[in-house]
Amino acid sequence: MKPPTRDHVVAATHFVLGPSNFVVLRLPDRWDLRLGRQPMDVDYTVAYDGVRWAQEGRASGLLVDVQARRAIEVSVRTSRGPIPPPKLDGSRLGTCKMGGHDAACALGSAHFGLFGTKLYQVLHVSYRCDETQRLVDLRFMHRGTAELLEGLLAPLAGTRCH
Repeated sequence: MKPPTRDHVVAATHFVLGPSNFVVLRLPDRWDLRLGRQPMDVDYTVAYDGVRWAQEGRASGLLVDVQARRAIEVSVRTSRGPIPPPKLDGSRLGTCKMGGHDAACALGSAHFGLFGTKLYQVLHVSYRCDETQRLVDLRFMHRGTAELLEGLLAPLAGTRCH
């Protein structure tokens, strides 16, 4: 039996373009999505099946597991053109499914912070959605173990981008 999951909408509102979805993340039931540290921004949108999708923009959030007292930073970027991948140390490259699309996945570590002293485990997922004519780039960052991020891959396969 699969563990229960929930959908979390990552969306932003532009004062001219109105509300636009970036993605609808499918995550294990215990995780909640909260607002991130950086403001969300939408530059271009596209309508698909009655819903506006951010064709170019960026969003951030924080996945919080209150019971286990842990959090994962999430950044979502969409673009009509290419998005450079992050530089990860000791990365393991692979492929996965994301919303019915073939996606490139990388799991590794990177140093962040003012002097690069904070070591984070990073899960990077990138894929092209032809229906909305955009590249979707997802980055999950966590200060704990890589296994926690690896465990997100199975539920994330149900993520919707159109």
